[in-house]
Amino acid sequence: MIRPLTRLFVDHPREVGESYLHHAGVAARTGLRLARLSVAAFIHAVVPGLHKKTVSTAIKSMADDLGYRAEVAREARMAEAGAFDPGL
Repeated sequence: MIRPLTRLFVDHPREVGESYLHHAGVAARTGLRLARLSVAAFIHAVVPGLHKKTVSTAIKSMADDLGYRAEVAREARMAEAGAFDPGL
C-alpha cells in the first residue's frame, strides 16, 4: 500500500528535484495559466482582432519551461538507474 502512494505523491516530484508542495504549486500555477489562456483563445475566436499573439506566445514560453523540466526529470531517472548519457 505504501509503494503505490509513494509512486503517486513522491517519486515524480523527486525526479524534477522538488518537494511535493513545490511541485503542486508549479502544477497549479500552470493549470491556472492555461485556464486564463483558454479564455483569451475564446475571446480571440469571437473577436479575431483581440489576443492575436497572446496565446501562442505564452504557449511557446511554457513549452520551453516544461521542456527544461522534462530534461531534468530524464537526467534524474537515468542517474537513478545508473545509466550514463554521453550526450552524443
